[in-house]
Formats: sequence, structure tokens, C-alpha cells
Amino acid sequence: MAEPIIQKLYKDKVEIKFFPDGHAYWVNGKRVSGVTTFIGILDKSRALIPWAVGLFKQYLTERVEKGITIDDITQGSIQHALRKEEAANIGTQVHDWIEKYIKDEEPEMPESKEAQIGVNAFLDWVKSNKVKFISSERVVYSKKYNYVGKMDIEAKVNGKLCLIDIKTSNGLYNSYNLQTAAYVKADEEESGRNYTGRWLIRVAKETESEFLNRMEEKGLIGKEYKVFEAKYLDDEMENINRDFKGFLACMELYRWNAATDPFLAKNK
Repeated sequence: MAEPIIQKLYKDKVEIKFFPDGHAYWVNGKRVSGVTTFIGILDKSRALIPWAVGLFKQYLTERVEKGITIDDITQGSIQHALRKEEAANIGTQVHDWIEKYIKDEEPEMPESKEAQIGVNAFLDWVKSNKVKFISSERVVYSKKYNYVGKMDIEAKVNGKLCLIDIKTSNGLYNSYNLQTAAYVKADEEESGRNYTGRWLIRVAKETESEFLNRMEEKGLIGKEYKVFEAKYLDDEMENINRDFKGFLACMELYRWNAATDPFLAKNK
């Protein structure tokens, strides 16, 4: 098992312990929930359920001629979990490569084709903007609201102090706005600096053929396949405050639910 990492903030008065490949954090010895845990209170099933059913249908359709067995049904029912794990691995490869690149470690190109797409798209974006990297994979913590998280990248982009968040996904979802606003506000609280904006960078987690098949199943013929997207969230500076209010609402709802849901209480 990997050794835990210790990071100190707030002039060494706050000690944060976490594991490199985990999402659990301890602040001064006490377990503290992370940003994505609170945002998890949002219902994202509307998009995920049709996606999972579609994978199940595709898996069984490919086996109809030979005859569908019980084992096929079992395997088909877990295709969504396997695909999610595969996408997570791709995302991890891209994140690891970028982190090493920012640290001038000259990383080798990943073997995965999808990860290579992500890396090259990121490099193209860097070349087209004046990007000066400051830090990567840095833990931030809010004493005021007691939440913790890990920022992907802190950088000067076209002369502005920005947070950059890398996503391996099929879209730029508004939950990312909440997540990045929480990171920015936590770091501003601890460091006293002011961020000018946030960038979301999306790397496609599917090949072009997979994308076109998915669009055909939805009846969305003619949709453009995008390997890479970069979106600046803060053309209006009030966006950060608006998104942070949304995050705080999620945090309060999560804590209320944890305190009042009898099924959760039974598992404590």
C-alpha cells in the first residue's frame, strides 16, 4: 500500500493527510469530506440510465444470432461498470502525463490510443494560449466551510491567474462549475490570492466510431465529434460567486440528508 502524503496549509496550522490514488482526506487527524462528495447529492441518473441500458442492449444484440445465455445477460448487465472503469483509467493516464509534463519530467506518451488523444489535445491548447504552469494536483482546504479537494492545475493563462480542470467525459456538465468554484474559494481563503477565472478542458473518452454509434442510437445524425474542448467559465466575474453558492447549497443538502435519512443512519 502506498504511503500517505502529508500537506500543511494555513501557515502549518492545518495538516492534511491523503493517499496518492485515493479520495479520502484527514484534516488534523479527522476525516473530512471532499468537494465531489458533496456534489454527489445532485441526481445525474437522467443521463446515466439510458447510457447503461444502451450498453446492455448493444452487448446482447451482438450475441443474438448465436443465442443469448444467462452468462451473456450477467456480463451485459455490468457493461456500464466496465466502461466507466475503462474511462477512469484513461483519465488517470492523461492526468498523470500532464502532471509530469508540468513538472518537466518529460513523460513518455501513454500506450492507450484514447489517452494519446487527450495528451495531444492538451498540448495543442497549451500552444494556442500563453500558459505558465504554477502547480498541479495540489490539495486545498476551507477552514470556514470544512471541505477539502484537489486542484488539477493552477496557471497563468494569457496573463490571468486561473484554475484549470481536466475532465475525461462526454460533455462539459454544470456540476464541474460547482467543483471548480469550491476549489478556487478554498485556495483564495488560504492563500489570500484572487483568481481571475477557471478553464474546463474536456477530453473525449470514446473514439469517433463509438461516438457516431451512440449518436445514431439517439437519432442525432450529423452531430460533430470533438476530441477536445476548452471552455472558459468566467467571462462574467460573478460566475464564480454564483457557482460557489450552488456548491454551498449542495453541501448543506448533503449534510442534511446524512443527518436525517434513516437508511443512512442505520449504516453509521
